[in-house]
Amino acid sequence: MSGVWHAPLRLKAKIWGAGLDADAEGSAEPWAQEAKASVNLRIRSADISPLLDLKRSDTLAPNIRLSSRLSLVGNKLTFDDLDSIVADSRLRGRLALTMGDEKNVEGEIGLDQLALVPAFALAIGAAGHDVADPLRAGPLKGWRGRVVFQALRGALPDGIELRPVSGTIRSDGQSLTLDSIKGGLGGGTATANIDARPSADGIALNARLEFSGVDGAALHYRGLKMPSGRASMQTTLASQGRSASALSGALSGSGTVTLESAGIAGLDPRAFDAAIRGSDNGQATDDVKLRQIVEPVLSSGSLRVASAQIPFTIRDGRLRIGATTLEAQGARAIVSGGYDIPADQADIRASLASTAVGSVTSHPEIQIFAAGPPDALNRTVDVAALSSWLAVRAIDRETRRLDAIERGEPPPPTRASIPPTTATLPPLALPDTTAPDQPPADNALPGRAPRRPQMRPKAAGPRPPGAQPAPNPPALSQQAAPLPPPIEVRPAPAPALAKPKPRPPMVITPPPN
Repeated sequence: MSGVWHAPLRLKAKIWGAGLDADAEGSAEPWAQEAKASVNLRIRSADISPLLDLKRSDTLAPNIRLSSRLSLVGNKLTFDDLDSIVADSRLRGRLALTMGDEKNVEGEIGLDQLALVPAFALAIGAAGHDVADPLRAGPLKGWRGRVVFQALRGALPDGIELRPVSGTIRSDGQSLTLDSIKGGLGGGTATANIDARPSADGIALNARLEFSGVDGAALHYRGLKMPSGRASMQTTLASQGRSASALSGALSGSGTVTLESAGIAGLDPRAFDAAIRGSDNGQATDDVKLRQIVEPVLSSGSLRVASAQIPFTIRDGRLRIGATTLEAQGARAIVSGGYDIPADQADIRASLASTAVGSVTSHPEIQIFAAGPPDALNRTVDVAALSSWLAVRAIDRETRRLDAIERGEPPPPTRASIPPTTATLPPLALPDTTAPDQPPADNALPGRAPRRPQMRPKAAGPRPPGAQPAPNPPALSQQAAPLPPPIEVRPAPAPALAKPKPRPPMVITPPPN
């Protein structure tokens, strides 16, 4: 028996427990040897949450609207000129479904917007359930084929968007592959390849993510933000588990973030200038007042880094960044920290040191700590090291000031202050400038040694024949003349003793009577 329908068909029915309001107009031969149909289908409202194993209240499966030219040949159903509204996003394209023992899907679709994370959760059977619930069979389980998609906007958590985003969904009946996902992100590009396949522990995930030339302002997660500038990243991830929480708790991998012309907020090196001024003005009298001076300046600007590479590792769902040095103009920062995904706790540590002031072995330093949930980080600034450096600097400056005063115009030095190596040297001999008829003074002036008497030259005797005249003495220079050679002073000869005169003979006279 065969028949052809030309009359319009209005259908109101419940299918899979969902309300369906649809119109179909066209022709059909359901009793032919190979069933055939060609109709224009319009669905005003349909709830497909039971088909996707979702709750009716789940936002992933709202009522859909659809219009298409539907054709059926045997067990192959083709939707041409597909135009639908799914999850507040308009979907257009073409889909071909092959029913039977081996299910196959082929097609190309385009969307206005696509929520990437919920769509992936739906594909692996994690959508619409608690994160601790076991994963269910996804809607593509048992299907083979591929679907190429493109969306004007691909939504990621925290308002991040890929504009546009495209990729291919492949399935071999067991494993699901999101291949060649590519999108524009913050002026750069982002790519991803994700593979999900069954394993002994539930489901095994492997992924490779990359982005390059992305504006750091476009990369953020709640209160965590990438530094401004251009950023690139390469990372590989792996996980396995029986639930969404198990997958996040077993996540592991590694990668590197490269920063170009980056500005790291909250690490303004001008804080050191403010601290030094406060110390010199007597305002930073203790650590509390020093922190009140430093913290507003530190948070008002950023540390400009020309280039840096920051490696990171992920193990058991915990992302860790080892101590990484960031060089900047006049400053150096060492940053480390991480994020515990299951616990939703982040910790960041940074040590900012000035290379513009201080010595090779001693620089002013500020410690910054931040911990807590990403959207409620508690930031602490430690100025203990900076306070110690300022105290040492103040002592050193006072010592230098006193030394400068001593070197400026000190009072005349006393003899006790003269170094022993110069106090015992005899004064230099000076030429006598007194007139020949004026005797030299016997008393020396205060602070001077007594004048050495001038030696008169001996009268020159007759020159022996053939003797050469003595050369002219060298002219006196501006320096003091050398001391004369030592003079040997011999004791004067004793005078000859005169012969004593003979005494007259002694006369003895008797006394008078």
